[in-house]
Amino acid sequence: MTNPENTEIVDTSKPQNYSFIHVENPSNNITQVMFNGHNYDEWSRTFLLALLAKGKSEFLDGTVTKPATTAANYQSWRSTNALVTAWIFNSLDTSIRKMISLRPEAKQVWTDIKNRFCQNNDARIYRLQADLLACRQGPTESLMAYYGRLTTIWDDILDIDPLPSCSCNPCSCDWVTIMDSRREKKRVRDFLMGLDERYDNARSQILGTNPLPTLDFVYNRLLQEEGVRSLNPVKTDTRLDTMAFATRVNHGQKNSGGE
Repeated sequence: MTNPENTEIVDTSKPQNYSFIHVENPSNNITQVMFNGHNYDEWSRTFLLALLAKGKSEFLDGTVTKPATTAANYQSWRSTNALVTAWIFNSLDTSIRKMISLRPEAKQVWTDIKNRFCQNNDARIYRLQADLLACRQGPTESLMAYYGRLTTIWDDILDIDPLPSCSCNPCSCDWVTIMDSRREKKRVRDFLMGLDERYDNARSQILGTNPLPTLDFVYNRLLQEEGVRSLNPVKTDTRLDTMAFATRVNHGQKNSGGE
């Protein structure tokens, strides 16, 4: 059942195991991340998550296929397919939208975008590893912002290259625990490596700890230090100004004594 502004989809048929009882607006943008041609990983992940929340991810993963035009659920499929297709196009930047053909099925549109813009896994991992090495905290950047950028890269790498699992059934080698521990330590090192120099002392203290603390502990430890720094900016500047003044005075006295 449709109207000019909303699409109401009600399907109780049994040929396929899906049912849609939602009133949705096809002009909505279901994700805040717009695809601009360079952020496929982030865009596809957030779009699929939003579609999953709406109970319509099956239209892109192949679970739901196009029924025969004479099937009882054909009109329901047709309306939902058009709705998902509209959502895909609404999440594309204008420059990208012009490059994508309007295919009959949402899955075809989705696959077309993936084939054009999704790099193969090796190339994507290489790019993400390069991004990870280049990720550094800016001189005025907060720990939260820096940590957020790192987390995004870590999550992207894990999506493409997940940790290997053991072949035990049930597991008796504790492989998962070992791999999780290694990943945790690597992330701590990644985080510390990119810290701004104002955290040099704290970084040295943490690296000197055995065993190496967890990432949550390290982040909270440095977050406390950041908080202390933000409370005492005037004192720090005053101390530096005093030292500079003392240096100038001593220098002046030496020059006076030599004349």
